[in-house]
Amino acid sequence: MEHKSIEEMRREIEAQMLRMKESLFTSKFAPDPDSYMNADSGGDWDTYAMGYKMAGDVLVQYVKDNDRDQDFLVYPIAFLYRQYLELRLKELIFVSSALLSKDAKIPKTHDLVSLWRQARPNIEAVWPGSETRCHLNRVEERLKELCDLDSGSYAFRYPEDTKGEATLTGIVHINLKQLRDVVEGISNVLEGSSTGMGEYLNAKQEMEAEYRAEMRSYYNEY
Repeated sequence: MEHKSIEEMRREIEAQMLRMKESLFTSKFAPDPDSYMNADSGGDWDTYAMGYKMAGDVLVQYVKDNDRDQDFLVYPIAFLYRQYLELRLKELIFVSSALLSKDAKIPKTHDLVSLWRQARPNIEAVWPGSETRCHLNRVEERLKELCDLDSGSYAFRYPEDTKGEATLTGIVHINLKQLRDVVEGISNVLEGSSTGMGEYLNAKQEMEAEYRAEMRSYYNEY
């Protein structure tokens, strides 16, 4: 590894300090070499959810590739995966409710089990069967496990709760690869359900739009 001189480090720090004069949120345009770093901030529930999961995957891969920093990165990694699950469940509730002609209001709670209890019946209504039920049971077990440890989405953000008590009790080690792999399994179920229901919903809306157009055409003729 190349070591920087004190003078090089000083110049870098001074350059970074000067950047504080600039806005946090701005765009850069070609020929600026950093223009490719412009990110679209107009994401929906699906985009937000996938962003958190991708970030978690990237950090786990970093630890795996470099064999370092796991004791620091465990907190943001676990939080990113938990946030992903919360957002995906909320998006799934919205899509499935719209498909089944139910109230499609997205719940405000952070409780994963509560969200799951709203999402699961909708999934089973669309895909009944023992195989589906088996997969959903496993998802529920893992969500309960995470919810028991972190019901309010605080445990991986703060070392203490609002009462000053330790947030991560009863757990000593978290294997980041295991965490990533289990979340990936849950993701397969949730993503598949979301994608499938989204396609059904689009087809339903197209049929309804065609029907309304036909009815308007029919009544306009008389």
